[in-house]
Amino acid sequence: MKIGIVTEYYYPTLGGVQEHVHHFTVAARRLGHDVCIVTPTVEDSLASTSEGRRSAIDLRREDESFGVVRIGRSIPLVGGGSIARASVGHKLSSQLSAVLRAEHFDVLHLHSPLMPTLPLLALRLAESVTVGTFHSASGKGNPFYSIFRSALQRYVDRMDVVVGVSDTALEGPRAYFDADYRIIPNGVDVAMFSAGKRRPEFDDGRLNVLHVGRFDPRNGVDRVVKAWIGVRRAGVDARLLLVGDGPLRRTYEAMVPPDLSHDAKFLGFVPSAERSSYYASGDVLLCPAVGGTFGIILLEAMAAGCAIVAADTPGFRHVMQNGVEGFMVDLAKDPTCTHLAGRVIDLLADGQARRNCAAAGRRTAATFDWSAIAERVIGLYGELLGQDVAKKTALR
Repeated sequence: MKIGIVTEYYYPTLGGVQEHVHHFTVAARRLGHDVCIVTPTVEDSLASTSEGRRSAIDLRREDESFGVVRIGRSIPLVGGGSIARASVGHKLSSQLSAVLRAEHFDVLHLHSPLMPTLPLLALRLAESVTVGTFHSASGKGNPFYSIFRSALQRYVDRMDVVVGVSDTALEGPRAYFDADYRIIPNGVDVAMFSAGKRRPEFDDGRLNVLHVGRFDPRNGVDRVVKAWIGVRRAGVDARLLLVGDGPLRRTYEAMVPPDLSHDAKFLGFVPSAERSSYYASGDVLLCPAVGGTFGIILLEAMAAGCAIVAADTPGFRHVMQNGVEGFMVDLAKDPTCTHLAGRVIDLLADGQARRNCAAAGRRTAATFDWSAIAERVIGLYGELLGQDVAKKTALR
């Protein structure tokens, strides 16, 4: 099957959509399918990685080897506690049309399908089976959906099926648009993240508090730093490992008191293939993010055997239970991050509790392995194409 994926979000930026697209592509290719990713070039300083400093030739070769086609240029749209993106460029529509004509996709899969620019253009131009996946929590009071409801419904009508990674991700679309809605969750590469070994530089007998994620305000890196400071001021000897990057890095670095600065490790962007060793080095993952619809970072950490302290949000409740894989904290009742710090201290002080949470987390992560999730997506494609592609793939 020839599958086209259209997304505003892909490497060298970092986030849940990017990870979803990448790992689905790998899993679908293992199942024997041909996948092409259509996405814009990212050159701005708000990219989550340092890839912009690599040569254009190296990046182009990497794209070609992984089947990535770049159209237009991505620009950041800062607001709402996050960084959204949209594509701009000369004759963007005609460029995308040329790609669609040349590739003859059986299925075109759009991520964040109602966001400008490439997904909306693809919906106008598509002549194949078309699927759209919503990842973000837009809520029932979305002003963009409300103002442009009639116009956007016409784009929704061009999708054969609308998918959400969770019920939370579909709250907004369901409130405004008529569609055939399905739930297919995010996946996690269990084998990759469970194979990580503790990094030698962090394997000295000290405990490590870990955070992984883009340095957006909604991801709560400020809360991570505050909670860790609380852990240290309570007399618990634990390092802070921060995997991620973004324009707010200097702000977060400045929050660390001078006497603790040597133990707060800002590690920058780490590609997904290398993150397993950092998860393996973490004794507790601290993830006080808000607005998430799922919790892919939690699943990656669980697959690696890391106990969790996370925000109590609807999105995170899709993948964990309070007191099982770790603890959940109501951030609205914890403005000083005292409860976050307390839960981290509870786990750091009790090795058996950490091991119990790790075992439960591994069991939970296994149910979201990409091999199973990709088969569900491929099965949906087969349903829409009128053929049982999943069975045919299994017989190859």
